[in-house]
Amino acid sequence: MNRNEEYAVLLAELDRTPEALEYTVERALNRKNTSRKKWRFFGIPAGSLAACFLGFMLLVNLFPPFARACGSVPILRELAKAVAWSPSLSAAVENDYVQPIGQSQTVNGITATVEYVIVDMKQLNIYYTLDSRQYSQLEANGDVLLPGETGGWSGGSSSYGTPNGELRSFRLDFIELDIPETLNFQLKVYAGRGDAEPAAPVPAGEDDPFSPVSDDPEYLAEFTFTLEFDPQFTAKGEIFPVEAVFELDGRTVSITEAEVYPTHMRLNLRTDTGNDAWLTGLEFYMEDETGHQFRPTTNGLLSSGMTGGSDDSTVWLDSPYFESSRKLTLHITGAEWLAKSAPRVRLDLRQGTAENLPEDVRFLKAEELSGGWIISFVAGIKGEHTMFGLFQHTFWDETGQEYDITQESHTYGYIDRSTGERVDSDSVFTTEFPLAGYHGDTAYLEPLFSSISTFETPITIPIK
Repeated sequence: MNRNEEYAVLLAELDRTPEALEYTVERALNRKNTSRKKWRFFGIPAGSLAACFLGFMLLVNLFPPFARACGSVPILRELAKAVAWSPSLSAAVENDYVQPIGQSQTVNGITATVEYVIVDMKQLNIYYTLDSRQYSQLEANGDVLLPGETGGWSGGSSSYGTPNGELRSFRLDFIELDIPETLNFQLKVYAGRGDAEPAAPVPAGEDDPFSPVSDDPEYLAEFTFTLEFDPQFTAKGEIFPVEAVFELDGRTVSITEAEVYPTHMRLNLRTDTGNDAWLTGLEFYMEDETGHQFRPTTNGLLSSGMTGGSDDSTVWLDSPYFESSRKLTLHITGAEWLAKSAPRVRLDLRQGTAENLPEDVRFLKAEELSGGWIISFVAGIKGEHTMFGLFQHTFWDETGQEYDITQESHTYGYIDRSTGERVDSDSVFTTEFPLAGYHGDTAYLEPLFSSISTFETPITIPIK
């Protein structure tokens, strides 16, 4: 829908719109003005022109949606750029599946504006801006407050480093719950790099990299926006049964149902309780009758429930909602399994050796510093994904005492143990994390998988 169509729809919603008003708005906002059209415009009698101007001013002042539409095109262009990395969200914007919000607040000289949301029954994407004359770079921690039940959702932002005035995003995925009619979106804003106070220097002789990054920086301003969602968006979604049963590596797996929403698609899976391993990862893509492919999602969760101990799980992928696909076929190219009998990984930290490592994972090194051990692993990159987790965020000592792993980093390539030099590689990556405050000789880790399968000929499952 172009600007003229947007204005036409808005005007049509008014009970009694003067003919002269419709005539003037149509021509005043038409980008393809010609000299002849301009002469027609100025040929309107002065009294009618005054009436049209008054009517236009009333529209702008009394009908906020009309006012937002008048200035929305540049922001929509920015929105299209902000979602370019996501096929699903790009399709939503292209199909005018966007709800304008236009709420703005200013606190301590900082202005936060919620411009748009892309929302359906199970996912919410909030697009907002931050601006200030005092601070050249602002950052924000986002959160939501839901009415009543608060469980069953996952949220996050990937907008760190976004320049002031440009669109940022915050995403909320609902697992069991449907999105409510309204919720409060909270922003806590702090100074970004360049504007923040410099960190205190590390004392000489202290080589302790274990201090966690603070989750509570000094906030400059806090905002709360009450967002109400148009039911025409939040009601969108289709759930249909699949009931497909198939074999993967001799283990029984079934797809119970598929969920298609404008922002994403979900497949709900179940593994047979008699299997000797849990399904903890899946490499796959969906294809429709035209050959259009839908890949594991880029704008939400990749999966849920895919951990040892669960026979039910869900995988996310980009949505065919706006493609009107008549047929959908799932192609499975690989799988990860965690054997139900798999022991924990045992690390001899002082000797630098490991037992029971997952397939295609190598123990690179262990280094003891004043704050504890730092340990590193190298793993092969799988499928079209890049870096991924190898272990649960917990470790144990010889007595069974449990400790938390609070930080983890991933980098492409690895450090050569013989030369100490970094080797760049696009086929492996390094995972490194600290065992903070721990100085024992051995440690035990819980792997996220024990084996990986790759299928040269994809396994195909009809979904629709």
